[in-house]
Amino acid sequence: MWVLGITKSHNGAVALTNNGKVVVAIQAERISRVKRQAIELKNDKKLVSACVKYCLNQAGITHADIQSIGISTPWKVQHIENKVLFDYIGGTPNNYKKTYYIPHHFAHVEYILHYSNLESGIVLIIDGSGSNERDREYCNITEEVSPKCISHAHMTGKETVSAYWFDGRRVLLIYRFSPPVASFEKCNKNSNGLLQSIGHYWRWASNYCCGSHTEAGKVMGLAALGDPKVYENLNILSIHKDGLIKLNYEKLYKEFRSPNIFGKDLSENEHYSNIAAMVQNDTENVLMVILTQLKEKYPTDTLYYAGGVALNVVANEKIIRSGLFNNVILNGSVEDNGTAIGAALAVSKELTDKRVTETVTDYYGKTYTNDEILTAIKKFNFKYKFIEEEQLYEKVASLIYENKVIGWFQGRSEFGPRALGNRSILANPNNPKMKHILDLHFKYRDRYRPYAPVVLEEYAEKYFDINGTSPVMMTGGKVLRKDLPAITHVDGTARIQTLNKKENESFYKLMQAFNKISGFPIILNTSFNLPGEPIVESPTDALNSFYNGALEYLCLGNYLVSRKSRLKNE
Repeated sequence: MWVLGITKSHNGAVALTNNGKVVVAIQAERISRVKRQAIELKNDKKLVSACVKYCLNQAGITHADIQSIGISTPWKVQHIENKVLFDYIGGTPNNYKKTYYIPHHFAHVEYILHYSNLESGIVLIIDGSGSNERDREYCNITEEVSPKCISHAHMTGKETVSAYWFDGRRVLLIYRFSPPVASFEKCNKNSNGLLQSIGHYWRWASNYCCGSHTEAGKVMGLAALGDPKVYENLNILSIHKDGLIKLNYEKLYKEFRSPNIFGKDLSENEHYSNIAAMVQNDTENVLMVILTQLKEKYPTDTLYYAGGVALNVVANEKIIRSGLFNNVILNGSVEDNGTAIGAALAVSKELTDKRVTETVTDYYGKTYTNDEILTAIKKFNFKYKFIEEEQLYEKVASLIYENKVIGWFQGRSEFGPRALGNRSILANPNNPKMKHILDLHFKYRDRYRPYAPVVLEEYAEKYFDINGTSPVMMTGGKVLRKDLPAITHVDGTARIQTLNKKENESFYKLMQAFNKISGFPIILNTSFNLPGEPIVESPTDALNSFYNGALEYLCLGNYLVSRKSRLKNE
C-alpha cells in the first residue's frame, strides 16, 4: 500500500511509504534550491509536483499507484479537494482510499516511533509551534487523550510542547502546552507570531545574535564561548511546578530589541556569547524540569524525542547523561521535514492497524547512476577521470591525507539537515590549520562555529566520550585526543557521527582507507553546499557548487573531477 506524505510548512517535504516502510523522501529546498523552502498547497503546483515526481521516480511507480495521502501542517488546516491534490501529483490514483489530515505534533510522534523497537516510553515533542487547537476538529487522524492529561491548552493557542505515553501500541496524550498568541501591548509592538515557546525563544536569540530568525545552530555553537551565569538573573524562560512554561516578553524585548542585522563578528564578543550561553542554559533547565516531572508520573527507561528543539545536540547530550532514561531515541529529521514521513506512517497505521519499525537512517534520497553523472560533468569544462571502485577509496583518502578538501557525492542523498557522508565536504581532522582554511576559502563560516567528525563506530569510544552510537549526528561528547584540532570545539567537544558498514558501505570503505593511511579512523565531515544554500541534491547541483566555490576535488560516483584544469578530459 503506497501512501504519500506531505508536510505543508517551512522545511516542506514529501515522502512515500509502502506497507509502512519509508521508500523515499525529499525536502522541497533540495528541488527549489531555496533554504527552508515552504510547501504551500494550492500556491505552488510546480514545486509540489516536482517533489512528488522525484519520489515516484525513485520508487518506480506512478501517481496511479498511490492509495492514500497524509498531510501535516503547523499552519491552519484547510481541506483540499481531491481533484486539486490529484492534479498536483500528476493524475488520479487507482483504488484511492482517503486524504488524511494529521496534527503536526502527532506526525512528529509517528515519525520518531518508527525508528525503535516499540518499547513503552514517553514521547516528547518540542518545537516553535504546531497545530492550532481549534483545528483539531478538522483532522481525521489524531491522538487519544489520557484522562490524567495535564493540559495548558487554549482554543486560540498553538501546541508548542506535547508529551505522550506510548504503551507499545497506543499513543496517549499526557501533557500539552498550547499558549495563545502573546500579547505585546505593553511594549506597543506587533505580536504576530509570538508564542510562549522554547522554539520561539531561540528565534529571538537567533535574530538578536545573527540577524536572522533561522540561525539557531549558530547560537548553539556560540554558547560554548559564553558564561550563562552572567545573565542568569534575567529569568526570561522558566517553568512552573504545574508544567506551565513562561517566556517573559517584556524582558525578551528589552534584552533582544537590537538584532545583529549587519553581521557583527561574534567570535570574540563576550556579550553575544554570554547571551547565547544563557539561552542554552535556560533551555536545558526547562527540558530537565519537564522530563523529571513526566518521569515521576510515568516511570520508564525510554524517551522518544523529536521536534525542532531536538536538533540541539548539547541539550540532547545533557538529557542522555542525566541518567533519567537508559534509552533516548533520536533521529536526524526531527524538524518539520520529518512530519512528511510521520504523516504517511500515521495513515498507514490508520489503514492497517500495524506500526512497522526500521533502523535509524536519513538516506532517503535519489540514487544517480554513473551515466547520469557523466552527462552532467560534460556540461562543465572540468578535468575528470573515471576510477574503479577498488582504487577510488585509496585515491580520495590519500588526497584528504594530503590536506586537500574534497566534495564527496555518492549514493542516496540525505533527507535531513545533516550531511552524513553522501553529500559531504571532507577534510583532514588532524591539520591544525584546516578549520581556518575551511572557514576562509570553502564554507565562509563564523570562526566560532565547529566542524563535525565522522568516526568508525568500533573506534568511537577511543577518541570521544560518547554514550552509545550517533549515526545521524544528534549527540556529542568530549574529544579525548589533542591531535584532532579541526573537529574540536572551543569547549573540547564535538558533534559526532558514528559509522558502521551496514549504514553506509561506500563511506565506510573510504573511512577504512583513510585510517590505513593516516592512523586515524576519523574524517572531518561538513555539508556540501555554498553559504545560504541547501545541501546539494543532484550531480548538477554539486558541479555548480564546485564551479562557484573553491573545492579542489569533487568525487561524483566513480568520477574524480579536478579544479586544476577546466579542459575537457582527453
